[in-house]
Formats: sequence, structure tokens, C-alpha cells
Amino acid sequence: MSINSKKRRDSKKAKVKVTRNSAPPKPPALYQLDRLRKDYIKSWGINSDGHLAQGHYEWMAARVDGFPRTLEIGCGVGHSTLALLAQGHTVVCIEENPHCIAATQKRVASHGYSVAVISREKPESVGDNAYRLLYSDVENAPQVVCLLIEGDALNDPKLEAWLERQPKFDSIACWLLGTHDARGHNIAIDLATMPTSHEHRIYVQNNVYEVADRILRPGGILTVIDRTETPSTQALIEKTMEHHREQASVTSLVVQRVDHVPYVASEEKGAMPMLMTFAEDAQQSLMPGTVPTMSLCSTTSVKP
Repeated sequence: MSINSKKRRDSKKAKVKVTRNSAPPKPPALYQLDRLRKDYIKSWGINSDGHLAQGHYEWMAARVDGFPRTLEIGCGVGHSTLALLAQGHTVVCIEENPHCIAATQKRVASHGYSVAVISREKPESVGDNAYRLLYSDVENAPQVVCLLIEGDALNDPKLEAWLERQPKFDSIACWLLGTHDARGHNIAIDLATMPTSHEHRIYVQNNVYEVADRILRPGGILTVIDRTETPSTQALIEKTMEHHREQASVTSLVVQRVDHVPYVASEEKGAMPMLMTFAEDAQQSLMPGTVPTMSLCSTTSVKP
């Protein structure tokens, strides 16, 4: 899934019907942003149900068992947040998509947990095909077990400053990151370095490592979970750890372990297609016509 959407940017303009009594139409870029955010949560909801059926959210929450004060990077439709709460965590979640926040708030509240939302976003159009997101300061956070904050895990200095003023976190959960197609129209995104969702995910993870170094307590952990080739050999485990050591190299965090669980992609109609990359040595070692098996792979790093 590309966040560049160049063809869409060049050839498609949002069309809004206006009636005499209707509110002024959104600028095309903001109309498209809202539409693609809605498309994202609709598709991801199908994938997320597949992860739920495979027991993935309980498995993910177990990676941070014993580390109860958790910062979650992205909430999707709320299954991961709910799994953390069910395990006894208090959760602060950063989420860029307000439709994801609304779905998660509804799901969490329906299970009896106290939840609050801090809305901070002010979108502005920059011409017909680009936009910027302006975020206000975070103020007067309510005391709840689940706090959902509108924000950007990649480019939100006000939110990062607020996080640094809070009591230190025990854990950070950076799980199954994704993004909507309008993301590449945000002028804060450098398409030269982040042309697709794959690069976007890496840059978000890079920033999360740096934030983790500032807000985790000593002994606190960061878990990063991706869909990837099953680390079935020591060489593949070491390759995964080396990738995360590189991401952690500008911090004090120490990459400690890799865990994985089998993953089967959803084949339901409307599911979000998952693009995978495989290690070259794994491809070479397989019989012709076969592909590596897939897993959810969790990499845990510790703050000294």
C-alpha cells in the first residue's frame, strides 16, 4: 500500500456535492484525507478480526506482561488496546486517525473500562492535493485506565514533550503499524525517503526508539511487532536483531530477544493487502515455487 498515491494526487480531485442548505464543502485534500482514513479503518477492521481469531492480541499483550503502565503506538480498531486492559495495564495511546480513536473508545467503553479522548488535531488544506495537521498542546489529561490522544508518532513535538513530563512508562507497544493512503499528502512526510508504507513504518519505529529512551523507566521495555518471515533459524533471528540494533543504535536501549507466532493473512473480501519482504538467503534455500512461512515477530528491547 503506497502512501505516495501520486496517480491519485495528479488525476483525482475530490468531488463534493453542495446543496443550498449544506455546510461549506471541505477542501479537496481534507475531503480525501477523511475518506481514506475511513477506508483504512474499514479494511483494517477485517484484518484485525483475523488477528483476533488467531489469538494474536493475547499473545502480543503477553510480551509486556508485568510492565503495566503502557504507551501504545496506534490503536487500530481497539483489539490490541482491549487486550492490554484485560491484562491489567493502564494505557496511553497515540493515534493519528480519529476514526480509529472513535472505534477504540467505543470498544473499550463497551467492556466497562474508563476511557477518555484528547482531541488535538486541526487539519489545514495546502492547495488541492496536500494538507498539514496542526496539533494543540496536551492539557489536563483525565485519570482513566485508557487515554486516547490524537497525535502523530512521527512528527508531534508537543506530544513528545508532554510524554517526557509524565511518570516514566513501564513499556511501549509498537505493534503492526500501518497507515492510510492519504498519509503521503501530508506535507510533513518526505516522500523522497518515505515513498511507501514500508519506509513510513521504519521511520516511525526509529522515532519510537528515540522517544522510548527518554520516557521508559530503567528496566522498562519496548516491544516492536511486525508481520515478517518466520525467524526459523538462528541466522534469521540474528538478522532481525541486527536490524533492531541499528534502529536502537542512537539510544541506550539494548535489544534482548525475538519471539514469534504463526500468522495467516486474511483472505476475507475487503481485507487490507499485506506486502511482505523476505530475506534473500531464505528465498535461495527454499525449493523452487515455495515461499517462506510468515509470523508475527516480536523484538524486545530494554532500557538500562
